[in-house]
Amino acid sequence: NATATGTDITCNGANDGVINITNVSGGYGMYQYTINGGTTWSGSGWFTGLGPGTYNVRIRDAANPACFLIINPALVINEPAALNATVVKTDITCFGAGDGAIIISSPTGGYGSYEFTINGGGSWQSSGTFTGLGPGNYNVQMRDAAHPGCIRVLVASLPVTQPAMLNAMVTYSMVTCNGA
Repeated sequence: NATATGTDITCNGANDGVINITNVSGGYGMYQYTINGGTTWSGSGWFTGLGPGTYNVRIRDAANPACFLIINPALVINEPAALNATVVKTDITCFGAGDGAIIISSPTGGYGSYEFTINGGGSWQSSGTFTGLGPGNYNVQMRDAAHPGCIRVLVASLPVTQPAMLNAMVTYSMVTCNGA
């Protein structure tokens, strides 16, 4: 007898799912394990680096290979959808105003809770609203809050610009005649 537990993939495309077979008992004390219905067997009940899919998990007595047990014929390892969001920027209204903004909205994918950054991961926040920005190029990213290693670069270099400084030249003409 044995127990099989699966750990879902942390990030879309990561292929880091895990199946662990524990609480093994019975037979003659030496076991082999498979997650593909018996095509290949392993001396370890720890399977890592798994992609999404359905796995046929079995155990057999190494001393008597014909003695096997199907622990779970359809253990599912899930993969979250890819992270994505909408990014909208607002340029600065007047030279030196520092009123630029970046808004990250409609986040999807991952496990449903998100964090955002506009400085390439230097600091993260749960809100996708960044205001009071000066001119510059911003590295806009999001990550899955449940799995912080799952990061998506939304825009690698988003320019927030400001208009040129207002400038004018004043000219004048003298009054040509007294009282004119």
